[in-house]
Amino acid sequence: MKIILSTDFSEENNMLFPYAIDLLKATGGEVILFHAFMDQVLMGNSSFPGALDSDTFFNRELLAEMEIQANAFMEEKKNNLEAQIRNNKIDNIAIKTVLRGGDPEMELLHLTETEKPDLILMGTSGKGRKGFLEGSMAKSLMSKVNVPLLAIPVGYQWAASNQIMYATNFSPHEVSVINQLIGLTKRHHPVIHVVHFVLDERDQKAPMAMDELKQAFQEEMNRGRIRFELIRTGSPREAMKLFCESHQVSLCAFIAHKRTWLDYIFKDKVGKDDFFQLGIPMLTFRLPE
Repeated sequence: MKIILSTDFSEENNMLFPYAIDLLKATGGEVILFHAFMDQVLMGNSSFPGALDSDTFFNRELLAEMEIQANAFMEEKKNNLEAQIRNNKIDNIAIKTVLRGGDPEMELLHLTETEKPDLILMGTSGKGRKGFLEGSMAKSLMSKVNVPLLAIPVGYQWAASNQIMYATNFSPHEVSVINQLIGLTKRHHPVIHVVHFVLDERDQKAPMAMDELKQAFQEEMNRGRIRFELIRTGSPREAMKLFCESHQVSLCAFIAHKRTWLDYIFKDKVGKDDFFQLGIPMLTFRLPE
């Protein structure tokens, strides 16, 4: 298994290491530590009056210094991760570091295309944490990358994924996505709750769609590994939050659509923001094009 772990070098990003180790310790694999070293500087654009020319001596020196610092920080993160791997007495995890200059999101997308990882692991927010950029990169990437993305909230301590909520809107390929979810989390033998929230009491399509979905997972249902629940509610956002709290859900999963009306998971426009508000790890999938 190959994981890209995206880091901004903040201390908060250390929370990602236990997740990477947990995912790989049974089968072994590779962690690619990734960082784009221009993500904390705004270079001038010479097309605007008074702006810095990106080719000036000052800018070249600044970029060179940033690259030196980024290399030092990357080495520190690599050493930290190696120490945690040794402390867990694991010898089958390799570490590779990748530093890129450029826009972090674009560079990560390019790296995903070339490395073809099984999973991307990142935090929901970086060093800034406050303001309009909070969570924007993780949220944006969810609907762009073609591999599963696991996003961990800042300050969240690792916990085994024993209770998982999978939010379904009966999109195409649901069976394939749920099977991926089962494969990625099977080491903890979780109970997966496949949940759909129904607003209209007269809705007869949802029960029929849920019954069709159940047919593909009869064996898992008989073993108590997966449950299917239709929840009728006037407030899906509140119902989702209450469900996660009452079932002690430690991972929520869903299909992240592109930014169309399908970007919303449920018909009353419960979307990614609502999942971010839950404050628990999110595992997202993309439908095939």
